Amino acid sequence: MAEISGISTADIDNIDGFFTTQSGGGTTTTTPTISANVSTFGSGTLTITNASSYTHPSYKVEIEAGGSTIIANAAIAKNRTQNVENGTITWGDSSSVGGTRTIRVRAQDFGDNIQSSEVTTTYTKGTINNRYIRIRGVNSNGTNSSARLGIGDIEFWTGTAQTGTLYPTTHLTSATSETGIEVSQGHTYSSTYANFKACDSSTSTFAWLLGTNSTNNWWQIEFQSGTYSTPPTIASIKFGARNQSADYISIKGSDTGAFAGEETDYGVYYTPGTNTTYNLG
Repeated sequence: MAEISGISTADIDNIDGFFTTQSGGGTTTTTPTISANVSTFGSGTLTITNASSYTHPSYKVEIEAGGSTIIANAAIAKNRTQNVENGTITWGDSSSVGGTRTIRVRAQDFGDNIQSSEVTTTYTKGTINNRYIRIRGVNSNGTNSSARLGIGDIEFWTGTAQTGTLYPTTHLTSATSETGIEVSQGHTYSSTYANFKACDSSTSTFAWLLGTNSTNNWWQIEFQSGTYSTPPTIASIKFGARNQSADYISIKGSDTGAFAGEETDYGVYYTPGTNTTYNLG
């Protein structure tokens, strides 16, 4: 059905695919204004900056790349306040499709309104090329947190969606068991939860920063000179949270290891849960 009463159905379909009006009447919902904050590996937050303009809004958000939808509306989290979508929208982009992503957004307000015009913005997933990569427990806004890290398994991949070459390339038996790689952490409670146990492939062992504070709540991998005189390009990470690890982690990279302001910030990622694996990128 292309038209109803001479009005294109593209203009009167609501965001769930049902008609809001059978005669083509009604008022067009105000077009949303948006602001997107997307991390290196495509974990994103979209804010509807004019959300206060709506009474009881619903939002349709889709992400496309390579000419097709890579994240459907149903897979994108529409955060709610008092059962109303509050204009804070989040997603994780683990698609292996390359190229620039386009975020498409429409709004529909409560009542006899038709969906708004579409608004778009874009982002491109990036990579990490630093000698040091540091994972830190943080708050949702990226500030340091004492919520301790528990890492049962962490993998660094050269391809998106955990493809390509995996680093470390071996199952570590100590912090320096693989030539050219060293792992470390800001605090070690005991050898039971040593740094290398985040990379030993065992499902029953893990690095756990018990007793940590907001200053030393970090774990890192270093690609040392020599074997890794040029650090590998990292396009995705697998992070296995263990024992109620920090709900949010940050990823930062440095070529000196100082992390005193010279580092590159690769974003904050939501990784709550126990014994849960998160694919970043």
